[in-house]
Amino acid sequence: MKLKDKVAVVTGAAGGIGSTFVKELDKENVDCVLIEKDEESVKRLISSLQGKNHSYFICDFRRTSEILRLVKKIKRAYKKIDLLINVAGIGVYKSIEDIRLSEWEDSLAINLTSPFLLIKKLIPLLNKSESPLVINVGSGAGIMPFTNRVAYCSSKYGLRGMTLTLAKEYEGRKLEFCLITLGSVMTNFGPLSIEDRKKGEKKGKSYFVPEWVAKKLVGIIKDNKREVEIVLFPSNYEEEVKISTWL
Repeated sequence: MKLKDKVAVVTGAAGGIGSTFVKELDKENVDCVLIEKDEESVKRLISSLQGKNHSYFICDFRRTSEILRLVKKIKRAYKKIDLLINVAGIGVYKSIEDIRLSEWEDSLAINLTSPFLLIKKLIPLLNKSESPLVINVGSGAGIMPFTNRVAYCSSKYGLRGMTLTLAKEYEGRKLEFCLITLGSVMTNFGPLSIEDRKKGEKKGKSYFVPEWVAKKLVGIIKDNKREVEIVLFPSNYEEEVKISTWL
């Protein structure tokens, strides 16, 4: 896929992965529609970009009403969308005894319901593209269980199931779906800070850096022969999941 002048909706645009990914899309002359919950962070991101046709919208994915308002705003502003990339996520790492109902509900809303609603409601705009593509950023926690991550794993298992089902549902049609099953990345995602992860790295745990992930995602988008699910794990990731003391 040629990316120049494509329109890409990116959720979680100012996060650790999202911001580096947007910068890579900017280099490819993609017009980015940035979705974030924090206006100041997304404004700073836009000011760092070279492209002049980027826009942003603020949305709290915990609230269905806000997502539906967001969709209306996007439909008013754009006649078509070429790419929908769902990067936004929340990581609540707690046992079932400790997790609050609100944390469970937020996890499902942000990690699963918001991609579902955005896909469902933006399909008319995606279908106006010559080569529409939806990419959902999943997790190793969507294919293997982690202790004390009941909400996170449940939401990511759900995201994987939804993406693979939609890929099957739309097989042979114009709209394509791709799931990126991603291992550990050096960001502040979830309860662990970058400093916490660096301590784990010194003890042997492996992490991708966001810049590598961003370049890889752009390469995947460009590849017209991409697989429906692409698994990206750092070295020894699966073994570390089994024995790690830093999870």
